[in-house]
Amino acid sequence: MTTAAPTVTDDLDPFRVEHLDDPYPLYAALRDRGPAVHLPDRDVWLVSTYSAVSEVLRNYKQFRSGLGTSYIRVADSGFRFPFIDNDPPEHTRIRRSVQGRFHRAEVEKMTTAVRGFVREVCSSPLAEGAADVTTIAKALPNLTIRDLTGVTAPDTDRMAAWADAVFHVLGPDFEPRHMDLTLESLDWLATTGVLDLPMRSLGREILDNGGCAGGLHEGQERLFALASIWIAGIDTTNALINILFDAFARHPEQWAALRADRSLIPAAVEEALRWDAPIRMFLRRTVDPVDLQGVTIPADADVVAIFPAANRDPLAFTDPDSFDITARRRNKHLSFGASIHLCLGAPVARLEATELLSHLADHVGRFEFVAEPVRAKSRVIRNFESLPIRFVRG
Repeated sequence: MTTAAPTVTDDLDPFRVEHLDDPYPLYAALRDRGPAVHLPDRDVWLVSTYSAVSEVLRNYKQFRSGLGTSYIRVADSGFRFPFIDNDPPEHTRIRRSVQGRFHRAEVEKMTTAVRGFVREVCSSPLAEGAADVTTIAKALPNLTIRDLTGVTAPDTDRMAAWADAVFHVLGPDFEPRHMDLTLESLDWLATTGVLDLPMRSLGREILDNGGCAGGLHEGQERLFALASIWIAGIDTTNALINILFDAFARHPEQWAALRADRSLIPAAVEEALRWDAPIRMFLRRTVDPVDLQGVTIPADADVVAIFPAANRDPLAFTDPDSFDITARRRNKHLSFGASIHLCLGAPVARLEATELLSHLADHVGRFEFVAEPVRAKSRVIRNFESLPIRFVRG
């Protein structure tokens, strides 16, 4: 037996600015109301439990990506990002065209370069003993994605602003400047960024050959495929790095445990991803009515899958609000998505985070806040505007 989705009032709207700094009480309230609830003010269906979000992500035949995974549909926005805004068989063709460059053996080849980038971006902050670590979080992904794609951005701050703007545009209530910056980034990539790409770079493979396995159509699809990897690899990893700093500053005992046992570093990265997911949400659309765990979601519905809410579901994770790198979580977090749309660049983000923690563990005894962190107001990326940290030797 199925029922209509419960209706919630706009005080439970996860996109309201007052919920952005600490959304977890709101997420708990949404989970308490069932697998899916309808928010009439925006006419969206909010999905927040672990099992329901997982089902939405895995049931790609009924919860479609091809109509758009952003808040605004492809038909209205005019933007189709090839890896996230397509369903099979188009999605299969597009992803296979570059998948080989993200296999473990290929990503491991980047280790020496990423290790060098980590030393480069951490050198001055560690020497000075304190920094707004958002500078590290901006710089490391920029250098890494440049190495992968061959695209050299004008400067770190401009690249970070472009990436931030693109993710604003994926959500609701963005400002006109965000669209202006998004268009500016795409125009720069098409006219300047693609010039003189190194011969063995992923960017060159995409534009010249349709990817390392071919398959990408000439023209806009190739450009947008490159843009997707370039942009997505910046802001999401930027957020993950900031989340790691924030987590260990708040939980010094966890940092002490990591320093005592470096084998915990991969688990620390995964726990940070679970504890405070960098991406707040993506959307799926229905074509026909769908029964989601006893709730009927109608045809032509916009369905918001809330990743961080799922990752703190007490039915899926024991003591979910705690940050514990030694916990053996029985379920996997959903911060990189799931199924056919599992984040393509996840291995690269993990490499950056792992190398950063390894380096910091050699030099920092503990992290302390110099001032209160300031959260960014993005409705899609959970990040910081400022995160002043003192590095205490130990």
